[in-house]
Amino acid sequence: MSMGKQVALAAVVVVMGCVGIIALILTLVQHHLVDLPHRMQYGMVFDAGSTHTSLYMYRWPGNKENNTGVVSQMLVCDVDGDGISSYAQDPPGAGLSLRKCLESALAAVPANQQRETPVYLGATAGMRLLQLQNHTQSYQVLEQVTKVIQGYPFDFRGARILSGMEEGAYGWITINYLQESFIKHTFEGEWVSPKGRKIWGALDMGGSSTQISFTPGQPVQDPASALGPKLYGYQYEVYTHSYLCYGKDQAMRQLQVHLLKMSGSTRPVKHPCYHLGYNLTLTLGDLYDSPCVARPVTFDPASEVTFTGTSEPPRCLNQMKNIMNLTDCSLAPDCGFNGVYQPPVSGDFFAFSTYYYTFDFLGLAPQPSLAEATTTIDTFCKRTWDSVADTDINWTLGYMLNLTNLIPSERPLVVTGVQHGQWAAEVFFITFAVFLSLLVLAILLLWNP
Repeated sequence: MSMGKQVALAAVVVVMGCVGIIALILTLVQHHLVDLPHRMQYGMVFDAGSTHTSLYMYRWPGNKENNTGVVSQMLVCDVDGDGISSYAQDPPGAGLSLRKCLESALAAVPANQQRETPVYLGATAGMRLLQLQNHTQSYQVLEQVTKVIQGYPFDFRGARILSGMEEGAYGWITINYLQESFIKHTFEGEWVSPKGRKIWGALDMGGSSTQISFTPGQPVQDPASALGPKLYGYQYEVYTHSYLCYGKDQAMRQLQVHLLKMSGSTRPVKHPCYHLGYNLTLTLGDLYDSPCVARPVTFDPASEVTFTGTSEPPRCLNQMKNIMNLTDCSLAPDCGFNGVYQPPVSGDFFAFSTYYYTFDFLGLAPQPSLAEATTTIDTFCKRTWDSVADTDINWTLGYMLNLTNLIPSERPLVVTGVQHGQWAAEVFFITFAVFLSLLVLAILLLWNP
């Protein structure tokens, strides 16, 4: 090989070495660890109420804020038919009624995440009453809904009857989460605990029970009425109580039995809470078919009784007081009704479910004054039946928020990255090194000494 060729080749090798070293340095230094966006996680809750069942689907990022998911609702599906407690005589029908909504959920959750998506079914006061009436039938209904849900590729976590305290507490969590009392999203895109947070009380009424939940200004004296949920890093003490048999339907059932008892032999039975001109006929078998009322020792289930409306709001209110014990209380003055302990209420309350539906129907939502509500209700209840036209907040979000504490966070997927300018420099030097390598090969092949 000639001297000129050796010098040229040596020069090219030196340049290539320098370029390679620079590219190597750029590759190894100033790398950044980058968290890829978390996958969304999904969860579902069946709200099996006394009059109907609904499926609520939620989602949240795989990471959490102080161990609690930042949850948003993405789907609601109303199950056809009545609540699952109405299938006491046909338990398989309870399970079959859920299929339409399960199919909707199947279409909404990505196929590769279905088997890790938890599904819960929480039954409330309707099933609590059925359990009191016939434990075997309530078990069979839950068994059948479990069988159907387990036939779908989800992570079924069980069907159970919620206690009244749980139902009240989850409603309280839902209200305060939606009001951003626990956590809020800033303009900077961060989740923070709000300063001077306002914690709301919750009033919930269903068909068979009603709940009150709030954070009192003093320690709860009865441990059986206190819950201590920990959410977003904070511990709360919540007073909650559920009055079984004082939901809309069961309270009206109690009133009907009371009016029948007080009427003696007078027929039809006058009902001050029904509009004038409205008549309702029931068999005694249907009237007494509830653990919320006392059955006579002997009666003919096929016999009928008719209630006729009289449109008398003041008398209606007084008669409603007759189905509540407002005087006897061993813990007075810290009482609700029926002798139940309740610390003094504090703060503002958010009323939902039947409270909302009633006030919305009367045009009183969202926040009327007490005088306005009283006047509107009195005016409406004095109307005759002929002049009356025909015409989602609940506990499930709180249930899912609480349960996200039990669902492990996903570990973030981490990739190694570099800044854009550094990446461009690396590409340039590596490309240049490849070019010089090819150039050297060409010289060696074509060189003519």
